[in-house]
Amino acid sequence: MGTLVITDLHLAPFGDERTSRFVRLCDQLEGVPALVCLGDLFDMWVCRRQVRLAGSAPVLDALERLVRRGTEVHLVPGNRDALLGAWFERRTGGKLHRDGFVGELPGGEASVFVHGDALCTLDKSYLRLRSLWRFWPVRLISWLAPLWFARRVGSRLRGFSEATKPTKLPEEKAIQGDAIRRVMHEAGASVLVCGHAHDARDEPVPRAAAEPQRWIVVGAWGWDRDLLQIGKAGRLDLDSWANISAP
Repeated sequence: MGTLVITDLHLAPFGDERTSRFVRLCDQLEGVPALVCLGDLFDMWVCRRQVRLAGSAPVLDALERLVRRGTEVHLVPGNRDALLGAWFERRTGGKLHRDGFVGELPGGEASVFVHGDALCTLDKSYLRLRSLWRFWPVRLISWLAPLWFARRVGSRLRGFSEATKPTKLPEEKAIQGDAIRRVMHEAGASVLVCGHAHDARDEPVPRAAAEPQRWIVVGAWGWDRDLLQIGKAGRLDLDSWANISAP
């Protein structure tokens, strides 16, 4: 089994059956070189004190056990867990990639891995909110604030974001082809893998140059094709968790 890529798990802060299932799946993985999560591991992450919650500690513990068994863990924060910080690396032994990363596939091709929210370049109101989460005073408050306060602020900001969604056109909320091409060009990559859109797809980059370029969206966890396997010679196959693990 090669490297596994997942995204958009949206695990509940206080835990539920989905959280327990993810912990069991992590504990079943053996001989996997790397597990990559492309964001929204948690449904909402508001401050470091959230590690005490029943839906957070078991997940972090499972990732730490996975690292101890020899699997690299890489996490690209998404829009729901953008406030995850460097402590994640100390807590789990994994690697946090704030803005994504470029990896070399076994066949020699370069692939860029991102969450995908920054590719929705027509959604100006969301991009402003995204920049707010990344503003250093907000991150400092997240580090220092008591849990009750951080959860209240986070809930209000999320409520504002959800309330504006019905007012936006589908094209405004969609990942844009020119953004995909720009990121791939800057990374020198021929493949872009992301999440965020939830619906899986594997297709040529829209209006790409003459050379082959590939855009893969991994489905949200529990949806169709919610797993990407990177196999020998750089083979990338969308699959399902259900096909590699017990229910």
